[in-house]
Amino acid sequence: MSPTLLGVLLALAAAICYGFIPFFTLPLKEAASTANFMPDPSILFYRFGFASLVIGAFMLYRRKSFKVNRGEVVSLIYLAFISDGSALFLIDSYNYMPSGIATTLHFFYPVVTALIMMTFYHEARQLSTLLAIGMAVVGVGILSWDPTGSISLKGVIIALISAVCYALYLIRVNRSRAAQLESTKLVFYVMFIGTLIFGAEALRQGAFRPIQTTLQATNLVSLALICTVTTNICLVLAVKRIGSTMTAVIGALEPLTAVIIGCTLLHEAFTWQVLTGICLIIPAVMIIIWTRRR
Repeated sequence: MSPTLLGVLLALAAAICYGFIPFFTLPLKEAASTANFMPDPSILFYRFGFASLVIGAFMLYRRKSFKVNRGEVVSLIYLAFISDGSALFLIDSYNYMPSGIATTLHFFYPVVTALIMMTFYHEARQLSTLLAIGMAVVGVGILSWDPTGSISLKGVIIALISAVCYALYLIRVNRSRAAQLESTKLVFYVMFIGTLIFGAEALRQGAFRPIQTTLQATNLVSLALICTVTTNICLVLAVKRIGSTMTAVIGALEPLTAVIIGCTLLHEAFTWQVLTGICLIIPAVMIIIWTRRR
């Protein structure tokens, strides 16, 4: 198999695995009266806890150093807050809208990244980027308009905050002291610190829940291994083989996967608003990616 084909397959695997987040998360967010219910902070505590254990074990196996200095620790804590904030806002948005729409709105993050870079970092304003931003904004507006009431403005705002947090993470990760860290070590500490953050938040809210059912255990381990560890590993390997631009473009399958899973397995509605919004947002994001990476 050629390196290019392998890279494409790895990027596809990363995008599809990430799109399964709603499939493993929503059964844990059922009504509080069910045995499988788990509050959001507990879900993310276990997700990042299991993931950091796996990545930490891998680092031990490969005899990689865990050492970080004080400046790197401060940067890692900041990066963990915005990265894990993105994860928290994303799954919270599932409470207010179909998961496929929430994931599509989260995929707005390259647009937010472009806006921040043009506004605060004086990146050149290109006509194609501005047109793509306009397309994406219209797409968000169409997704947000729902006469049936299944989508709330609060949910749209929460999903977009998730996108803003992830955009800030992508911008700051290469502009902080932590940028010098080896990628596996960086991911490990962001997830490990996230585990501590969500554990503390769960205890503060009185929302910490032990794993009590087989479904809880299966879904939490799947979230960690499939949607977190596998996604990160495949992304790193894909970028090495086909570059960041092609990997990012293939990442458009993330919201498509979530929409397909939502409609087929979670019985979410697929309306013309969803179709039109996706057809505007995803091409807009791809235009921005191509333009910014040239």
